[in-house]
Amino acid sequence: LIKRQFGLIFFMGVLQVGSSAMLVVGVNFTTAINAAVINASQPAITAVAAWVLIRDRITIGQGIGIGTGLIGILIIVARADIFALLRMDLNFGDGLVVLAITGWGIYAVLLRRIPQELGMTTFLFLMIMTGSLASLPFYIWESLNVRTVPFTIDTAIVLLVLGIVVAVCSIYIWNAGVRAVGPTKASIFLNLIPVFGAVLAIFYLGEQLFTFHFIGAVVVCVGITMVIKRGQRKAEES
Repeated sequence: LIKRQFGLIFFMGVLQVGSSAMLVVGVNFTTAINAAVINASQPAITAVAAWVLIRDRITIGQGIGIGTGLIGILIIVARADIFALLRMDLNFGDGLVVLAITGWGIYAVLLRRIPQELGMTTFLFLMIMTGSLASLPFYIWESLNVRTVPFTIDTAIVLLVLGIVVAVCSIYIWNAGVRAVGPTKASIFLNLIPVFGAVLAIFYLGEQLFTFHFIGAVVVCVGITMVIKRGQRKAEES
């Protein structure tokens, strides 16, 4: 079974680990609050990925919701400055976060293709292993040309938390949740990411909330609500 599905497992490993790596790199150039709020657009991006990959039909209402969500992202990325968009004076880190969210959206769509016979623990191990191996050349290049990872106690603690709590436990629970209730219902809970992200960023990093965060978050949430509600209505009609 693993041999037959290895191509899909490898690709999903690249998506999951690669997107996580892009998010880590992205927050070196932008704020954690920006990353958290942009993260809330994943339901809309997942709907687009489902339409492209599995031809899951998007209604007019969902299309409007997706467009609204993307406008919310642009508000946050441009700091509510239309001239910044016209000048293309955008933050490199925000762009990486958007790419990371896109990768996770594709991952969520492909997750339903993993056979139920393949256990959650086995799938998680294979996915993280293949994704980590695929990222190894980039790690070597970064170590040689940019900077190396400092081997300190603080680094070890951070890596253990990110590796065990975030990478293993959270992804395991998320995969189980998506399999149990489906990607549409599961995506509703992604609306909590900006809340948790903003609170933690303010408490631990001393970051500040600005008006464009609130404006962008409201627009993104309106778009997400339209995508989810229209999706639920379409499922009920079916």
